[in-house]
Amino acid sequence: MKRKIVSVWEVNRYVSHLIEEDYMLNDLWLQGEVSNCKYHHSGHVYFTIKDERAGINAVMFERDAKKLSFRLTEGMKIYARVRITIYEKTGGYQAYVQDIEKQGMGILYERFEALKLKLANEGLFDEKYKRQLPKFPKRVGVITSSTGAAIQDIRQVSNRRCKSIPLYIYPVHVQGEYAVGEIVEAIRMANEEKKVDVIILGRGGGSIEDLWAFNEEAVAWAIFESEIPIVSAVGHEIDFTISDFVSDKRAATPSAAAEIVIPSQEELEARIKRMKENMQYTISECLKNARNQLNYLTSRPIYERKDLFYKSKMQEVDHLMQALNYGFTKKVHESSKAYEIALQKLEKLSPLNTLKRGYALVEDEKGQIVKSVKDARQEEKLKITVADGSFLVNVFSEAVTHKEEVKHG
Repeated sequence: MKRKIVSVWEVNRYVSHLIEEDYMLNDLWLQGEVSNCKYHHSGHVYFTIKDERAGINAVMFERDAKKLSFRLTEGMKIYARVRITIYEKTGGYQAYVQDIEKQGMGILYERFEALKLKLANEGLFDEKYKRQLPKFPKRVGVITSSTGAAIQDIRQVSNRRCKSIPLYIYPVHVQGEYAVGEIVEAIRMANEEKKVDVIILGRGGGSIEDLWAFNEEAVAWAIFESEIPIVSAVGHEIDFTISDFVSDKRAATPSAAAEIVIPSQEELEARIKRMKENMQYTISECLKNARNQLNYLTSRPIYERKDLFYKSKMQEVDHLMQALNYGFTKKVHESSKAYEIALQKLEKLSPLNTLKRGYALVEDEKGQIVKSVKDARQEEKLKITVADGSFLVNVFSEAVTHKEEVKHG
């Protein structure tokens, strides 16, 4: 059996891809305590997240570490939002930490996970309910704050990609006590008005408290029940909300949502140009082939001497006419002969021939045939038909049968 030999790096790379493609390992909240914590001069933080039974190496890069409002210390109990990866150089798996909360402050995350599980069990995240986004929307709806950075980003991308597609803005609060109701009402209004073909729902980044309106069950159901496809674009790439899971498409940022929803006019024009060129080439080739075929046919000897061609066809017509006349005459003759034979048979069976031999046909006054002397009554008129005509007779005496004549005699 042939051995498959690969390098260590290839194995690590392959396992790394498997882990990166695992949906569950891309967004986890780990509970544990900090151990072996080291702040590197680069700004990155290296530590271990451990509990009573195990530990996992973790790294928090500078850009995420700067967001922390506190410094990690040995033994600190935390909730860490992580993505599991493999460090390909050593083959060890580790957690990339994106956010950290001190334990005791994770109530919102518990609510988030509980609602996420509930809605998943109810089928709101199922792929079979995801609607397809229109490739060429005529109008795009945007549900977001009218003063936030998200709407400016979407407008900028829209103007760059295709100015001819109008944006319908449904301004709402994206955080605070009015946010949930306004978002639900905006989705309902967009569906009632039916002015837009697709909706971008989103806002810029923030803390979990800032994004919480997009984690409410009412918003999730409004998205699920919308007949118009919805693209969720809440926060930054690392932020996930319930709206992301239930929407028809998730975009990492509002700008990314606009890139997904709004087609590029330049790309469309280039595509149309290619189609036009392909069409022109196809038509040219068809005409070229047709012209070559015509030239081939007209160059055949038969076309050089057209008179012979027509004379030959006329001769064929004459032969066909002769065959038709012969067939017709033969059929008429056969039919006439069959008719004569049938007529002769009919004459042999005709009662007129019987009368010619001296027999007569006797009928009573009602036209009934008299078959016996018993059928004739005295004073009754009978019609006698012979070969050359008919005459009437009167019955003057009672009928006498042959048997009675013999008896009386």
